[in-house]
Amino acid sequence: MNLLRILFLLSVLVAYSFGASSTMENLLFNGRWSHAGGVSRASAPAASITFNAKASKITFTVEGHSRWRLDRDGKQIDQFEIDAKESHTVKVNDDGAFHKYRLIKISESGVPEIKFYGVTVEGEFGDAPKPSSRRIEFIGDSFTVGYGCEGSSAEDAPEFEKTNASKSYAYLLASGFNADYQVNAFSGRGLVRNYDNMIPEWTMERLYDYTVMGSVTSYSKPERWDFGKFHPQVIVIFEGINDFQGNSPYADKRKFKKSYSNLLEKLRKAHPGVKFLLVSTKVWPNDDLAPTIKSIYDAEIAAGHKDLEYKHVLTTNVGLHGHPDTHSQEELANTLRPIIARLGRWLSR
Repeated sequence: MNLLRILFLLSVLVAYSFGASSTMENLLFNGRWSHAGGVSRASAPAASITFNAKASKITFTVEGHSRWRLDRDGKQIDQFEIDAKESHTVKVNDDGAFHKYRLIKISESGVPEIKFYGVTVEGEFGDAPKPSSRRIEFIGDSFTVGYGCEGSSAEDAPEFEKTNASKSYAYLLASGFNADYQVNAFSGRGLVRNYDNMIPEWTMERLYDYTVMGSVTSYSKPERWDFGKFHPQVIVIFEGINDFQGNSPYADKRKFKKSYSNLLEKLRKAHPGVKFLLVSTKVWPNDDLAPTIKSIYDAEIAAGHKDLEYKHVLTTNVGLHGHPDTHSQEELANTLRPIIARLGRWLSR
């Protein structure tokens, strides 16, 4: 056996014994992430990291109170919670083949952001998964987050343990279409008015421009999102529940319509050729959302825009704090799926 062969075998043995650490070239990120100084920051629900590896153990190092789900070849194999900065190790069946792993941030509640320091495997990494030819974005609030969807009743708290973004209609649709995605949703926030007017200066109208929405008040100069990094072909907008629900006063309808129309124009300029699905639902006590969104849609059609569709949905809100449970989230995904397939021309998986 020649020297080069011996050195190669030793390098493989070292990799399996002591672990191989990920680099950015090994990983595919979905959701809005900020990468700087060897750390990746995010707050978006369902933000994820995907990689290929053959390994017997996988260790993730994360900081920030959060809950995570790990999939292998599309099937969940682990779920865990992180508190402060710590490492979590998962033992996996090393059958000598490469498998696709995806780590998904399923929580929203808790700290403003999480910090991801990397992945180590006892084994080896394969090439990073290739980006999908399909790209979709969701803009919304707690319904889109999957807030409280694992709750069995309105009072089945705490929300941190009952929220699961991987069971929201948004993630179900993105994964079902095998699409790269962003879920830009924030519980309690409206487009121009937040639920019960909480933190009135930080509505989605303003938050949407930032990379890590949850931590905008933690930095003197929070990072603005570069819209050139991700060009969705379809954008689902399910906004306005918090503008018109809770205790009054509610959003000014003229201001809401103007902001919504401005958002559509902004997205058209950022993503030429993009298609939109505008979604509304019933809200209490005045049920003002549906007619307001429908009027925006009608005005867009009258102005000659042919890049959008409208859908009114009804959900069974028997989860935590009157939110859709997992079954209702699945029904919502099934309702929107054929419309999105038509808009994106995604007629098959």
